[in-house]
Amino acid sequence: MIITLKDTTASQVASRLNELRESRGSGALGRVLTLIVVVSDMIDVDRAIEISDAASREHPCRVIAVVESGQVPAPARLNAQIRVGGDAGASEVIILEPRGEAGTDLDTLVMPLLLSDTPVVTYWPNQPPENPSEHPLGRIAVRRITDSRNTDCPVRTLVHLSRVYAPGDTDLAWASVTQWRAVLSTIIEQFREAPASVLVTGNATHPSSFLVAAWLGRALHVPTRRETEREAITITGVHFTFEDGTDVALSRRAGSSVAHVTRSGLEPAEVNLARRSVQDCLMEELRRLDPDEFYGRLLQEDIPRLGRQSGFCGPSEPEVPGVQIAGEGGAA
Repeated sequence: MIITLKDTTASQVASRLNELRESRGSGALGRVLTLIVVVSDMIDVDRAIEISDAASREHPCRVIAVVESGQVPAPARLNAQIRVGGDAGASEVIILEPRGEAGTDLDTLVMPLLLSDTPVVTYWPNQPPENPSEHPLGRIAVRRITDSRNTDCPVRTLVHLSRVYAPGDTDLAWASVTQWRAVLSTIIEQFREAPASVLVTGNATHPSSFLVAAWLGRALHVPTRRETEREAITITGVHFTFEDGTDVALSRRAGSSVAHVTRSGLEPAEVNLARRSVQDCLMEELRRLDPDEFYGRLLQEDIPRLGRQSGFCGPSEPEVPGVQIAGEGGAA
């Protein structure tokens, strides 16, 4: 069921939602959180809801999609839409399109619609704000999720986010490399000694190879380099070199869902390593609502260094608050 409300208020939307629940004999029981999804245009709403709907099947929630199109001199007005039942998947979905001064205080706007006694998570699927933790909808959230992969220069975006990082911030680029980290951890456990050096290869601007390189450098305390591979879409390989000349590598061709583990003197072994969807990445982030301290240290201390090595965050580079959408970011 889809109900459209023109020139309304958040309190009226909340009242109508309560009426619908009472008439349908359902309530908010079982909802574990409120997920606020912030987009810049109505054209992005359906895709954002599609992503959120998939995640809500594992984490039942109320989804509030807010269209933050920027302040335009105009009378205050709020248009809204309520989706329940089959049109909302596993969630209750509320779409808010504030115009004029109605978009000035977004935190006040959504307050009547938040589920009581449940955490709030705010998600920017496309363009992140200049400072997520200082954004009106970021201040009320325990977790703030961005997706640097959907910007024109993801690495530069990550570097900017490192400068304004606050506990509770995360980026879906980090969740996208979870499976790479899991496979690499299994390989590393078989090492008798630390490698002499590590080389990570991947796309020039996709953040996956940068994040894996930063993670390995911090975990192994060995020199770690990152190099661009011309045909890469995301990350394509990790190569370990040992003092005795032994080489161990985990590699995956661009577009493939199967990786190969190679080691000097042994036959290659295949490993299932498919690229993760945005929905899978979001579901992972919603499983933990406490701050990811390891990611915070990695983002603040290691990503800026790797970015400088690759020429994406030098002093001549502009700041990132106005990053533009380049298309849907691919997972790793």
